[in-house]
Amino acid sequence: MTRRILFVDEDQERNGTTVSLEYLVQGFKSAGFEVGVLTWKQEEWTKAALRSSAVLLDGRRGPVATVTMSFHFSYIVSPLSLTGAKNILKDAVKFIAGFFIVRRAIREFKPGLVYLNEYTVVQASLAARTCRVPAVVHIRSRMLSGLFGLRRALMRRWVLKWNDAIFPITQSEAQQFRPGPADRLKITVVGEFFPVTERRQAGTDGLRRRLGLPLDRQLVTMIGGILDIKGTREFLLAGAQILRRHPEAYLVLAGGARIGDMAGRREYYEMCTGLIKDLEQSGGLRYMGELTNALDLLAASDLLVSPSLESHFSRPVIEAWGFGKPVVAFRSQHMENLIAHELDGILVERGNVEALADAVVRLLEDPALRDSLGEAGRKKTESEFNAGVNLGKIIARCSALAGEAKSWSDDAHRD
Repeated sequence: MTRRILFVDEDQERNGTTVSLEYLVQGFKSAGFEVGVLTWKQEEWTKAALRSSAVLLDGRRGPVATVTMSFHFSYIVSPLSLTGAKNILKDAVKFIAGFFIVRRAIREFKPGLVYLNEYTVVQASLAARTCRVPAVVHIRSRMLSGLFGLRRALMRRWVLKWNDAIFPITQSEAQQFRPGPADRLKITVVGEFFPVTERRQAGTDGLRRRLGLPLDRQLVTMIGGILDIKGTREFLLAGAQILRRHPEAYLVLAGGARIGDMAGRREYYEMCTGLIKDLEQSGGLRYMGELTNALDLLAASDLLVSPSLESHFSRPVIEAWGFGKPVVAFRSQHMENLIAHELDGILVERGNVEALADAVVRLLEDPALRDSLGEAGRKKTESEFNAGVNLGKIIARCSALAGEAKSWSDDAHRD
């Protein structure tokens, strides 16, 4: 009998979370599962890779554009502000709507397991529980901290209570739950995914031609788009210094722009686009916007800059390492756990533009150091982020849970 798994895709865009989901979907399909994805994505390019391996179910129902609740670190707004109060009200609506939308999808697709792609759609695990279907959740970020302890406490309790397995991507994500003895067995830390056999066949020059990038300059790349928490402004300001000191450099910024309705976002966007325009006019930068495949860009680059101002796991770091490219990053809890300073990357003080520029110029002028750091990073990716190994751990755990689930032919599953 064919096993079925239903993924709940919490993101409307295509970013690192979606890329991880694509690996999971392909992995479960290869393991013999029939895969469904309940998604709120609208643009075809954001869901094309999912469509090739799964049945897509449209989550949009009525006026609810998304059921993702605002517990993610990128939604840090005081609940005492007008925006924060609105977010709480929206979350209540999203929780209720999400519960019924997911429950309906479960009854339509009839899976043996429901897989949440992030904790911000935790109502999906409650819907699965009411349908007597096991649920698991992938944890790729830390919950909102320091603003509203009750919300955090409730979310931790719900995630632990309503899910049969929890897969945090690092110990940092795992520790935030503070589980009791009965819940510790639910938690298995599993690193992110990179296909270690991945190689770009066109070679550096071929990839650069395909992407319209110069062949005779050293590419300094950031993937994260225009977003305050990603450190876009700091990258651009450091980039101006880099170009003055090392004219052979060429800056590449990839990723979309998220303005939203949060205070200061529009001003930040306008400031960054002004810096981008100046650097483009000087011939030193290319803003590429959203990419369907960032791996080609990383394989064509000389080094990656990850200047995030909020601590979180950065998928582009392990992807750059996978191609033997060195990394410069702002120091944070996640980056200190991921990068061994001076061994497989360089860490600089968070927000220090001058130090960021210094580290990049140092690497551009020292090819032996670039090669050494990049090779050490490649080995780390192969040992800790091997997609085949890490997917195998998740699939084995989920297969056991799906095998324990009741059949949809049971009376308990009939309407």
